Amino acid sequence: MRWTVWIVTLWMLTLSLQDLGLDAKRVVFIPTPSTSHTRYHVKVARTLHGLGHQAWVAVADYLAQKGVLDATNITTIPYKMSEDHENVIMKTTIDGYFSGIPADEILQTTLAAVVKICDEILRNRELERTIRDIQPDLIVIDNVPLVYSLVVLPYKLQVPFAMIGTIYDAHAMRIPYSSAVNPLQIGSHASDDMTFIERVKNMFMHMILHVSHPCMPRGVVSIYAPELPYISNSDLLARAEVWLVEMDHILDYPRPTLPNVKLIGGTVTEHAKPLPPELQAFMGSATHGVVVVTFGSSVLGVPKHISDKLFHVFQKLPYKVVFRSNLTSPDPDKVVTLKWLPQNDLLGHPKTKVFVSHCGKNGQYEALFHAVPLLCTPIFAEQYYNSERIRRKGFGEVVDLRSVSQEELLSRILTVAQEPGYKQAISKASTLFRQQYGVPMQEAAKWLDHVMQHGGGYMRYAGQKMPLYQFLALDVFAFVFGLGALSCALMYCCVNMVCRCCWRGKSKVD
Repeated sequence: MRWTVWIVTLWMLTLSLQDLGLDAKRVVFIPTPSTSHTRYHVKVARTLHGLGHQAWVAVADYLAQKGVLDATNITTIPYKMSEDHENVIMKTTIDGYFSGIPADEILQTTLAAVVKICDEILRNRELERTIRDIQPDLIVIDNVPLVYSLVVLPYKLQVPFAMIGTIYDAHAMRIPYSSAVNPLQIGSHASDDMTFIERVKNMFMHMILHVSHPCMPRGVVSIYAPELPYISNSDLLARAEVWLVEMDHILDYPRPTLPNVKLIGGTVTEHAKPLPPELQAFMGSATHGVVVVTFGSSVLGVPKHISDKLFHVFQKLPYKVVFRSNLTSPDPDKVVTLKWLPQNDLLGHPKTKVFVSHCGKNGQYEALFHAVPLLCTPIFAEQYYNSERIRRKGFGEVVDLRSVSQEELLSRILTVAQEPGYKQAISKASTLFRQQYGVPMQEAAKWLDHVMQHGGGYMRYAGQKMPLYQFLALDVFAFVFGLGALSCALMYCCVNMVCRCCWRGKSKVD
C-alpha cells in the first residue's frame, strides 16, 4: 500500500512539473580553468540544480586537486591539463607587474598562454566523449574572450550553447554600438566620457576586433571540427542562445543590449554569513573600524619593498587591518594576515571601513553589494578599466601599488574612509543594485532554465543570423563604392571624349 502511495505521489509530482514546464534538463558548464571563474560557474550550476535540472561542471585537474570548489548537488568532470596553467599565468603576470613590464606586453603573454589552454581542451578526446555521453540539452561556455574558441565544442556535439561571464562584447553579441561611448573592458583605461584621443584609440581597437579576434585562431571550425560545415568565428559566436553578462548600469556605464543579452550583475553577491570566532573577535575589538586588504586569489606574496611600505602604512592607520597574505604580521594585534579570508563576510561586517583591492570582478561587486568604498590597486587585464569606473562614479580612489609613496597611500586610505562622499555614493548605488537585481545568481539560473525549456531563437534578431559582412553592411558599402567608382570612370570618359572632339575641331579650323 505504501509503495502504491509513493508511486502515485511521484507520478502526480512529475505531471505537475511537466505542466509547469519544469521537466529536468542536462546542462554542462565549461568555465575558464581558473579558480574564480570555475567557482562562479559552480555556483550557477548549483542554483540551476535547485530548479530541478542536472548539472555538470568541467574542472581542470589542478583545480580539482586544490579542493577549493563546493560541488554539492552537481557533478564535476575532471580533465587533464599539461600543467597548472593558472599558476603559470598568474606568476608571469604578477612578477611582470611588480617588475615594471608594460601591461600590453603582459597581456600578449597571457593571450598566447590561453590559446594553448583552449587548444588542450579542444583536443581532449576523453573530455569530448564524456560530454557527448551525457547528452546535454545545453552547454554553458565562459563569457570571456580569452576562451571563445571553446564554442567549437557545442558545435561539434550539435548542442545549443549559452554564454555566461564577465565581458560585454558588442562584436561577439552583434550589438549595434558606437565606439565613441563604448570603451573596451580589456586593454582600456577609458570611461564612457572619452577625450578625442581616447575615442580615436578606442575606434581602432574596435576595428581590430572586427578584423581578427586576438584570442581566436582564424577558422577555429576548420582546425578543430574539419569534418563539419565551415562557419566563421563571428557567425559561430552569434549562435549563442543567450548571453548572460555579469555587468549592470549601476557599477558599470549604461550600454545597449538585445533581447538575448541579459545584464545580470555580479553573481557572487550575497548576504554576509557569521565570521569564524577568532576573526569575529578581532573585528569586534576594532574600536575605530577595519580596513580589508587583498590583491586577489593569486597574490599572496609581494616584493619586500612593497610589503614594507604596506606594513608601515597599516601601523599608522587608526584602524585595524585584515590582510590576505602569506607574510608574517609585525603586529598581530593591529594587523592580522591570513592566507585565505572570507572576503564577502568581512565586507558585510559593519566595522569594515575601506576595501583595498586589485578590483577584480568578484571583489568590486561584493563591495558594491555591502556599500564599502574602495581603494583600487589594479594589476592586470580588466582591473584598470574596473578601477577607473570606481573612481569616476565616486566609489573610491585608484593608486599604483608600485609607485605610490607611503605618505600618499596613507592619505588615500584615510580619505576614502573619512570623506563622506565616497560612502554616500556607493551606499546609494548599493540600494539601487539590490532593488533592481535582487539575487543575480537566481537570475542567471532562470535564463538558462528558460532557454532549455523554450529555446532562445525567438530572442535572436536578424543581425545575429546573417554573415558578419552583411551585418557590417560591407556588401552595401562595396556596391556603393563600386557604383561611385563606375560613375566617376564614365564621367571621366565622357569629359575626355568631349575634350578630344573639341581639340580635333579646333585643329581642323587651324
